[in-house]
Amino acid sequence: MKRRVRAFFWVCMTVVLSVAGLNGLTKLTNCGNAYPKNAEFIEKDSAYDVLFFGNSHMANTVFPMELWDDYGMASYNLAGFGSPIPSTYWILKNALKEKDPKLVVVDCYGVERENKAARLQHAQMDHLPLSLDKIRMISDVVEKPEDWLEFILPFAVYHDRWWDLDQGDFEKEINVQKGAEIAFQINSPRDTAERPSKTVAMESVGGTYLRRIIEECRERKIDVLLTYLPFPADEEEWQSALYAEQIAQEYGVPYINFLDLSVIDLAVDCSDGISHLNGSGGRKVTAYLGQYMREHYDIRDHRGEEAYCEWDDDYKRYTDYKIDNMRKEESLDRFLVMLADPAFDCCIYVDGKADIRQWSELSLPLIENLAGGKTHRLMEAADRGSDYMLIVDNEGGGVFECVDHEGLSAETSFGTVSYENDGEEKILLLQGSDNDYLLETPQGDAVAVQVVAINRRDGSVAAIKRFDGGLSLYAGPEE
Repeated sequence: MKRRVRAFFWVCMTVVLSVAGLNGLTKLTNCGNAYPKNAEFIEKDSAYDVLFFGNSHMANTVFPMELWDDYGMASYNLAGFGSPIPSTYWILKNALKEKDPKLVVVDCYGVERENKAARLQHAQMDHLPLSLDKIRMISDVVEKPEDWLEFILPFAVYHDRWWDLDQGDFEKEINVQKGAEIAFQINSPRDTAERPSKTVAMESVGGTYLRRIIEECRERKIDVLLTYLPFPADEEEWQSALYAEQIAQEYGVPYINFLDLSVIDLAVDCSDGISHLNGSGGRKVTAYLGQYMREHYDIRDHRGEEAYCEWDDDYKRYTDYKIDNMRKEESLDRFLVMLADPAFDCCIYVDGKADIRQWSELSLPLIENLAGGKTHRLMEAADRGSDYMLIVDNEGGGVFECVDHEGLSAETSFGTVSYENDGEEKILLLQGSDNDYLLETPQGDAVAVQVVAINRRDGSVAAIKRFDGGLSLYAGPEE
């Protein structure tokens, strides 16, 4: 009898160790980003009051770390790139086996579609721990039964990469954004359609699974909020938004159609011209949603609670991630997108010799975006060919401008700022220091734009960028 028990024990141990080893090899050889994106959610025993679901629209638009800093909300963004509504339903089913949120927020983009299968099926499933619900998901959304095994045991797909592994595979960069992914790009949007005067009646597979999402949450007594996040929508996408609205009304659940709202500015808030927002647009939507959730749901503010003390450390890592990207950036337009962030204040100097009317069609609107449209003298400087200085104090709510030979001394949340311009010499001093942050350059080698970014948290200088007349990163002498 003891021999049988011992044999059974070792069989079980062998199975457990084999599964664990296979799981580790799968993580190692997997070349996708779904596991690094959601590793914290999968591996840490953390509680989340709000979970976000959808596709890349949601992943690029709603930032849990901003919700933590502004409202103390504990949330995670589980949106999957290219995820259709049926995949979203199954991702939600798997997530709710592990967590018990108070609120689920689902973006309804693609609800009109008939397809179950995701374009990036492995990206939707490989990071999910093996479970009965994962197997049900595979049998539901993977059309050919002969393909099921590669999703149940994804190592079968990635084992060929074994000899191609490099240091990046062993040191995967884990997402520090609680599942979100900020887009730093900037592009002009395509033309957008007006709200249709008539609604086209429709039913779809996507609609069927959206109803299942609502019903699943109701069975678990979890509140549901549906959204249709903003982007340059065409007529068909507008009809999709109205279809989602009908389903929301059918179930009596709240629905925010951002296409009806003026929360973002498409001119500066798009990372591509078709459907995605950059960090500037995402922060505006996140702020709107945060305020809405605070007013309509009992979502607790966990700031200062011992059980959530790690979130402050997580926020610091999140800020460091943004600063690292700032310091690497070589494009003025993308750098200005990064600066459209309440975590940073800034000082921007534009040399009068720079013909700013010849800049990119995005550059001037991006500067105006930083100051919330309060740059009343920017075009005056452009018309006169004069030097221009802008100081944006997000924390203190102040915007200061100087044109030509004017100077200023301003008290800001990050200390005293002094700017002097006598026509020959320009000086910018911060926090009472005698360190001049403006670079004087030789004749004919002028710096057109100089930007100093300040970390709101501690008032330190996060990044300094200088650009030449062609708006390329300045590569001239530093003295």
